[in-house]
Amino acid sequence: MWRTLIVTAGEKLTVKDNWLHVYSPQQEARVPIGDLYSVVVDNRQALLSVSVLTQLAGAGVHVLLCDDKHLPCAELLPLALHYRPLTVLQKQMTLSQDFKDLLWQRIVMAKIQNQAKALRLAGVGASKAKKLEELALRVLPGDAGNREAQAAKLYFPALFGAGFTRVQGDVTNAALNYGYAIIRSAVSKTVAGYGYSGVLGLHHIGPGNAFNLADDLMEPLRPLVDLWTDAHCDDLYEELTRTNRRDLIDLVNHVVVFDGKKMRVRYAIDQYVKSLTSAIEGQDAGLLHLPALTRDDPLFEDEQDG
Repeated sequence: MWRTLIVTAGEKLTVKDNWLHVYSPQQEARVPIGDLYSVVVDNRQALLSVSVLTQLAGAGVHVLLCDDKHLPCAELLPLALHYRPLTVLQKQMTLSQDFKDLLWQRIVMAKIQNQAKALRLAGVGASKAKKLEELALRVLPGDAGNREAQAAKLYFPALFGAGFTRVQGDVTNAALNYGYAIIRSAVSKTVAGYGYSGVLGLHHIGPGNAFNLADDLMEPLRPLVDLWTDAHCDDLYEELTRTNRRDLIDLVNHVVVFDGKKMRVRYAIDQYVKSLTSAIEGQDAGLLHLPALTRDDPLFEDEQDG
């Protein structure tokens, strides 16, 4: 299983012979760079050089930097992982609005279906889950009619309580925001690896947003974070603890279903973006395959884990 390294105590990081060495006043540790999926720097006193960053990027590791509230605020994405980035970019730029609308329709349908699954797995709101499943079937190209927003009005109060809103500054929203940022970064890493420009979204078009495409593609995976937050509500206090953040980062190792097969989230993201490439090259939105929520299996062994 690939690892995510979390730096929290002002450590110094160096690279020697393809090993990442982590020094702290208490101990010294080292990790093979080839085993790393990402590095989360969650302490502004940590020291690492440009040389370390470039060697991590060269190995396909992405680096997340956190602010003083422990939220990811910047990331370093490897850019040299695809052999034909210009070809990919040209195809991405010439997508018609009608085709993008068909892709967005499939993404929103999958998101709402996963929201329904989250309610069922959480054991709450069975009637609301059924309504969401019915609503998913009525999503139109481009989500004309905004079924996504209609689903959210049913879904969040059913999962977190009638008084819950996404604008509250509470620990539940802090957990959601942190988890979403982790999923977004994992999707961004994969999008870059397949040669896509993150600026060019299918539905999200924020002119100041460098991650529009990741924001599109991550939507069906948001309920994974929602489900974790509900399951760990008794472990959430006034602010996220180091353990909370570590567990949210580890969501990339949870199990989902993709094409009828169980696999870890990070592998499913790779296959998901790969299927986007197939859909674009074949001009067939039906070739875009979406990850589906399932109950996590701590004993699951993925063949790609080695």
